[in-house]
Amino acid sequence: RLCPSLRVSPTLADAETMADAETPRPRKRAVEWLLEGESVRTNRHLARFAAAPYLPRLLADPASSALLSRSSRSLRKEIIEAYGMLEQVEATLRGAAPAAIVDLCCGSGFLSLALANEFPAAAVLMFDLDTRIRVRHDASHPNLRFEVADIMADGFGARLGALLREAGGQRGGGP
Repeated sequence: RLCPSLRVSPTLADAETMADAETPRPRKRAVEWLLEGESVRTNRHLARFAAAPYLPRLLADPASSALLSRSSRSLRKEIIEAYGMLEQVEATLRGAAPAAIVDLCCGSGFLSLALANEFPAAAVLMFDLDTRIRVRHDASHPNLRFEVADIMADGFGARLGALLREAGGQRGGGP
């Protein structure tokens, strides 16, 4: 036991360790935990997301931070569903390059984000009726556009047609 009256001065190494302990470290987002986990190696959709060439840009993009910071379970579900649907879109397109892709009832827009990154030459139009949805990731993707819309409302078809014509004109037409 040390005598209470004995005081030992901290060394320089001790001071640096204490300073490191006091320096707040940025909290890991759910996406970082997910990327370090076993499921990225065992689930093909998560593996594709983890290997995506655009992932570093997404991770660094402040506009995508809220989407990538949601709860781990929710984020995992979003990624698996988005990349599962992406497989279906690719199978349907059979190698064709679309001029525009429409995501109706897009929710948080994770699928739309994946589509915008996988098909950078296509305009991706995302629609949802929920006015509480805060889609911020569309700001950093010039080919991604979010609209609040009731897809069952009279006039939606005409509005969608106009947006598709506009998107096709900006992209030079195409399939």
